Amino acid sequence: MTQPFQPAKHKEVRSAHARLFGTGDLTRRMRCSVIVAHPADEVVGAGCLISKLVDVTVLHITDGAPQDMRDAKAAGFEERSEYAEARRNECLAALAMAHVLEDRVVDFGITDHCAAQCLTDLTKKIAAFLQQSESDIVVTHPYEGGHPDHDATAFATHAALRLLKQNGFKPPVLFEMALHPGRDFKARVPEFLPGFERETTTLLLDERARKLKQRMLACLETQRESLRVSPVGAEKYRQPLGYDFSAPPQDGKLHYENFDWAPRREQWQSLAREALADLFPAASSETPSSASGVLPDARMS
Repeated sequence: MTQPFQPAKHKEVRSAHARLFGTGDLTRRMRCSVIVAHPADEVVGAGCLISKLVDVTVLHITDGAPQDMRDAKAAGFEERSEYAEARRNECLAALAMAHVLEDRVVDFGITDHCAAQCLTDLTKKIAAFLQQSESDIVVTHPYEGGHPDHDATAFATHAALRLLKQNGFKPPVLFEMALHPGRDFKARVPEFLPGFERETTTLLLDERARKLKQRMLACLETQRESLRVSPVGAEKYRQPLGYDFSAPPQDGKLHYENFDWAPRREQWQSLAREALADLFPAASSETPSSASGVLPDARMS
């Protein structure tokens, strides 16, 4: 007996954007990793987004405690390790409010201010982390010249996705979160560096979300002074284009060049070029343009 024709059932495909910012049913179908330079960066930049995700892992690149002890002593600590532990515990308390438990938080433990000094190893470790976590989506820092650790995290995350693809793995889709407040870096609601025309998704906070984020930020006692003048506002995200990490992210003086502890732009870019040559030697030996430091467009659906 002839069976009536039935159209083939196709698996419904949702864009990465829809899965990240859609309803609870959508977010339940994907794994998200949030990769940040310091404990608390993810709370400030993406705390409310994290609270709506079902399967999220947070990776801290540094321990948040610089070697020079100025931040530690300002917060009342005599030992760097104590300050690092306090920052981690504060962050764990904040993330617990967003239903992210301690076993979903990974710490690489690099000393604060030092991430750019180990870009090759950091890239490989992030690639292994993403492969193990089977992440569908990654949220991290943009390349803006605000903090050398933030830029190092951006570099290593982009390069890790390239490594995964180069080795036959499907890389997760990459999103950036706004953290530093624009070109002047004055304290206000986080914003992206102006000058790049890319579509931005704004996550508005209703009263419930605003109160949650305020409670999360209140956990960050060691960061109270830096957060004191920053109002709680909307969170902003975008999918990045390819970056040229061998060139400065903006014209003029970079924000971190205002501080004596930070590398100059030439030093940072020299470290980035060395890491690119180590990670992708075949590309470096082909043509000058292929070794320029441009990592591919990270927008993948």
